[in-house]
Amino acid sequence: MPELTSAIPPVAHFIWFGREFLWVHLLAIRSAVQRGAFQRVILHHADALHGSAWWNELQALPRFEARRLVPEAILEQAHGASLVDVFRDLEEPAARANVVRAALLLIEGGTYLDADTVTVASFAPLLEAGGAFCGAERIVRPYGVLSNPSPGTRVAMLLRRAARSTLRELPGGWRAFRRIEGLYPAAVNNAVLGSTARHPFLRELVEGMVRTSPERRRVRYALGTHLLQQQVERYAGTGLRVLPPAVFYPLGPEISLHWFRQARHAPLQDVLTAETRLVHWYASVRTRQIVSAVTPDYVRRHARTQLFSALALPFVDG
Repeated sequence: MPELTSAIPPVAHFIWFGREFLWVHLLAIRSAVQRGAFQRVILHHADALHGSAWWNELQALPRFEARRLVPEAILEQAHGASLVDVFRDLEEPAARANVVRAALLLIEGGTYLDADTVTVASFAPLLEAGGAFCGAERIVRPYGVLSNPSPGTRVAMLLRRAARSTLRELPGGWRAFRRIEGLYPAAVNNAVLGSTARHPFLRELVEGMVRTSPERRRVRYALGTHLLQQQVERYAGTGLRVLPPAVFYPLGPEISLHWFRQARHAPLQDVLTAETRLVHWYASVRTRQIVSAVTPDYVRRHARTQLFSALALPFVDG
């Protein structure tokens, strides 16, 4: 089948619901433009962003396109009225974005990136390999063990959670976590997702959304990481690559708070590896108050003492 062997289109897609657009989101797009080796970087936005303080800088980026998002049209093209019904049944922007990203990749192909990411290296090798790809992160419990874990599994999960919570708070705790992260299951996350158009894995992912019951759809992560984990496990086809945590998730959830911890110095070179293409820094993990304060001046002030600012500094001045 040609879609399994042809290269993934060199196009990056971002999806945005809402009118608030922070500098960290501009950072995600700018870093994709500068480092990702994409020929086009598209922001699909459902709401008007012309009032954003960063709109003019967005528009000035080379190879950037702002495209007004009409979700129902994309969903109809991807899987007809049944997928539109799924979308209309959802209220949370994150849940709606889960549906739109899968439909968009199914139709157009390319690479979807969350807006809480920083691209640090070229995606060209991943695109040239064709097929579809996603990345794994280190977590306490994959979705597959949530329904009926054994007593031994419950104890293991509690111990993993306790250790991660402790190392999340300790200065330099990410280093200690690196020594034990092999004890944590690797499970896929949909913050970064790439494929050729009409790839069978994306088709199955969209069909899985349609099959999910209305009650289940509204559960947090149900149409996101949980469904992706299920579909990756079930997929019997070829052309799907699951990349190791170092590629997109060098610091996993909760441990990711160390991106924003203050320290004597910020050893970014020790966090990233030669495999790392992008950093997902998890806006959903206790960072809301911090990231709203991040500006170019903030990054300049903290670049020597905070990992996130060291990561962002090369992109401050475009």
